Amino acid sequence: MTGPRITPAELARRFGLPPPTPEQARVIAAPLRPAVVVAGAGSGKTETMASRVLWLVATGQAAPERVLGLTFTVKAAAELADRLRSRLRQLAAVMPETPATGEPTVLTYHSYAAQIVGEHALRVAIEPSSRLLTQAASWQVAQSIVSTYTGPMDGIDWKPPTVIDYVLALAAEMNEHLVSADELRQETVALRDSIISLPRSGKSTALMSNLKEPVVACERRLRLLPIVSLYQEAKRESGVLDFGDQLAIAARIASTVDRVGELERSRYDVVLLDEYQDTSHAQLVLMRSLFGAGHAVTAVGDPCQSIYGWRGASAGNLSQFATEFTSRGGGRTEELPLSISFRNDRRILDVANMISSPLRDSGVHVTELSLGPAGGEGVVRAGLFETVADEATWIADEIASIWAADAPARAVRKQGRSVAVLARRRSDFDRLGVALRARGVPVEMVDLGGLLTTPEVRDVVATLQVLADMAAGAALLHLLTGARWRIGPRDLQALRRRADSLARQADPGESQPDETTSLVGDPVADASIIEALDNLGPPVRYSAEGLRRMRALAAELRGLRSRLSTPLPDLVADVERTIGVDVEVVAAGVERVHLDRFLDVAAEFTQDADVATLSAFLAYLTVAEDEERGLEPGSVVVDSARVQVLTVHAAKGLEWDVVAVPGLTRDVFPAKNAVNDLWITHAQDLPYPLRGDAAYLPVLDLSAVRDQSECADEIARLANACKARGRLEERRLAYVAVTRARQVLLCSGYWWGTGVKRSRGPSEFLDDVRAAGAEIACWTGDPGPDAVNPLDEIDASIGWPFDPLGSRRAGQQSGADLVRAAKWEPAGEIGQVELFDAEALEWSADVELLLAEWLAPRATTIDVPLPGELSVSALVALRRDPASLARRIRRPVPMKPAPLARRGTAFHAWLEQRFGVAKLLDIDQLPGATDEGAVDVDDLVALQAAFLQSSWAARRPVEVEVPFEARIGGLVVRGRIDAVFADDDGGQTVVDWKTGRQPRGADMRAAVVQLAAYRVAWSALSGTPVERVRAAFHYVRSGNTVAPVDLLDADGLAGLVGAIPALAGQ
Repeated sequence: MTGPRITPAELARRFGLPPPTPEQARVIAAPLRPAVVVAGAGSGKTETMASRVLWLVATGQAAPERVLGLTFTVKAAAELADRLRSRLRQLAAVMPETPATGEPTVLTYHSYAAQIVGEHALRVAIEPSSRLLTQAASWQVAQSIVSTYTGPMDGIDWKPPTVIDYVLALAAEMNEHLVSADELRQETVALRDSIISLPRSGKSTALMSNLKEPVVACERRLRLLPIVSLYQEAKRESGVLDFGDQLAIAARIASTVDRVGELERSRYDVVLLDEYQDTSHAQLVLMRSLFGAGHAVTAVGDPCQSIYGWRGASAGNLSQFATEFTSRGGGRTEELPLSISFRNDRRILDVANMISSPLRDSGVHVTELSLGPAGGEGVVRAGLFETVADEATWIADEIASIWAADAPARAVRKQGRSVAVLARRRSDFDRLGVALRARGVPVEMVDLGGLLTTPEVRDVVATLQVLADMAAGAALLHLLTGARWRIGPRDLQALRRRADSLARQADPGESQPDETTSLVGDPVADASIIEALDNLGPPVRYSAEGLRRMRALAAELRGLRSRLSTPLPDLVADVERTIGVDVEVVAAGVERVHLDRFLDVAAEFTQDADVATLSAFLAYLTVAEDEERGLEPGSVVVDSARVQVLTVHAAKGLEWDVVAVPGLTRDVFPAKNAVNDLWITHAQDLPYPLRGDAAYLPVLDLSAVRDQSECADEIARLANACKARGRLEERRLAYVAVTRARQVLLCSGYWWGTGVKRSRGPSEFLDDVRAAGAEIACWTGDPGPDAVNPLDEIDASIGWPFDPLGSRRAGQQSGADLVRAAKWEPAGEIGQVELFDAEALEWSADVELLLAEWLAPRATTIDVPLPGELSVSALVALRRDPASLARRIRRPVPMKPAPLARRGTAFHAWLEQRFGVAKLLDIDQLPGATDEGAVDVDDLVALQAAFLQSSWAARRPVEVEVPFEARIGGLVVRGRIDAVFADDDGGQTVVDWKTGRQPRGADMRAAVVQLAAYRVAWSALSGTPVERVRAAFHYVRSGNTVAPVDLLDADGLAGLVGAIPALAGQ
């Protein structure tokens, strides 16, 4: 495949892009052989990789569809895919002589591993359709094994949850490094025996005390191994996998079945591996086995940003690349730098280079970052303060000043500077947030430790707990004392006494409580404050406002309980709407990503669980909170409308104009107990000699030791080396933190934190910032060894219940009262109406309107204007039954649940897995939503078998699940194309999979409109002339493919729409 000769600079000129730097040009035009790109922070690696693909296509060296890109997160994969699609569309316009009709494949590493398993698992006798477990579900499997295990557990004094955690940790590391139980057993026995066989100097023969811990760890690891094996066996028998299993199986397939590598290399000519420093050993084996034979693989990464060692990443993989991916004929694998920062100003780069200096000797040459062509001078300020409270005050003052300076821009709806505070510990969030809010600065706590810890999701979960369990008093207290209801301590005490009274009525023998009944002590048997909320007793016991609020909450909960029979995802959405968190996040200007993610969790649980009850879901969430870091939250989105407070780990891949990095204090950042525990004393850790990256880890060498004393010295040397490795990991984290800032960087530390008896002082990182020339705002001297913590003398009391609005309450309350009055008061004067009564009035009015409409003369015809936007299914309905569509548009109502849509979705999900693609669907674009016949869920296997017998099974689509919006006759028509295949004659066929029966007559003529819309949309998306695009229905069960030859073109579809200027709706 050849094309025009063109330089990267000329290509950029044609596209109207800035010319690439010499470094970028070398990467873009690198030969088609293995290469490693060491891309520093902010060096434009995504744009450079997109430009490389563009250059390869433009010069005829690669077709778009023969390019594979892999990265870690769905967000990163989407960004790279969008960038590539945009550039290739531009290429088709700028250089129409270049054939670029296909699209690259961009996936996450895990999705690609899933694709390999889905297509080739049978080659290693594994069921390819195994269900994937979440971490919480894996914990539940392990729990069932541990709770029934009857094997020897000598020397194990852990509680069952600890045993479960250690079993999962050991199983995960064995998968990451492709280690079998036998290999681990042999290594552990050999280490134990080598220690206990050593003589002791002197007359004593007993084991030295400092060698007992390593020996005990070996014994415990040997006790855990049988449980690990039972856990793996239980998953195999149940037909389930966790993420570690999936990756290990993919690596095993790739390394043992040569044919798989041949197929993948024939499919992809060019492979891009993003964030390669974060790959694990299993991912290395997978990639090397498939593409290591001199294939054109480009690995992109930065060893200075390898911060995920705690979850299996190996920074050594980048160093190993040149030896693992050698060029054909033994040629040298190129190392190409990208060291010009297009993000950071000069002073910030000075700090970054100072911090990264000890990291650059990493096996690959890492160049200092240098200033980009548009870079400015920048600002770096630093301070060392007496106390952590003083530090928070300084950071809040600095940010408030910046916020005030940007106020004029925000006043005219322009964006101000984006600001973030990146903390090492989540425990610092509250202190920083309080200080910022006190200065009127809006704050968003982004990374609170998991989805279940986000405030909006916590309120939804607490409400679900109260609905499901009358003993969930803690959940009700969370709601009562939260920002919405704010019930004070006296009313809570009265509620608790009411609960005790109800319990005594149920059990007259119960003793009488005194007036100091605790809210948090052991409750009276069967006493439930949830029950008391439903039966508050005499009103005089409560304050007037407290009584009103508790009655309103009780009514709200009763309404929700009446709807508990609804499907779980619908119930979660109902709770979200009822308690108002959906409105709150929008009113606060915060993205609703966490609420959407929680709805996804409920939907996934409903699909995967054997019994999807509310109680089972809450039990799952309890496990997830403990064992899955509270579930993964939604993606972080940079928002310039508020200051975002998050951890450094969560900030990777993001950037802000202004960044504050607090806590650069000794034993805080770097953390005192940094990553890299001493494996020799931890039974749950895989011994370093068995790890795939052992060459880059501290070594324990007992071959030359002569006695126990020398052995203890060697273990102490290993411990020091592991600590040093942990400090380097913390330094990488500090490098990531400071390189998030574009223009302003604030760094600080302190001498005294809360609850400490000895002063701490600046960490080595704050010293580096100072040495790099930061402007020093304050540098407090050492208080001395006899100093007392001044924070011990501060009264830390706070008012309760906490008012989140503070000084803003009066104004917001007044505005809310005006809205309520305008919305709920009917004509005429009425008395004060409570919240739940107003809602009842609104429901009553709606019912009366619906009844009046129903009783109106049925022959009345009303013209219904077409909306400006239609789905494809609505376009089909326009052809089939315009009157029915008119009624749906005029009075939208929930559609009857359609089992067929779910069945079609199940089949499409299988196809997506087979093709290695899984994309989100719009609610009205569910596969099968326009089908007309039904098949049993039990027929899914038969459908799969029928598809595999069709001619389509042997073909590879160029695109799957393509969303589109097309303008037809003045309307925007949106939909989703199931699959697109390239034809031998250079044309393309759009295929829509149908799981139902084939329609006839008028129904078929209406359905064909769907194909016409898909054909026109794909022509517009791909730039392919419409006459070269075919379209077909494939009816899976019958194996029949229907490809009409007289499909409407764009003008024909416009005529269909234009022929009905208004719909007659009865």
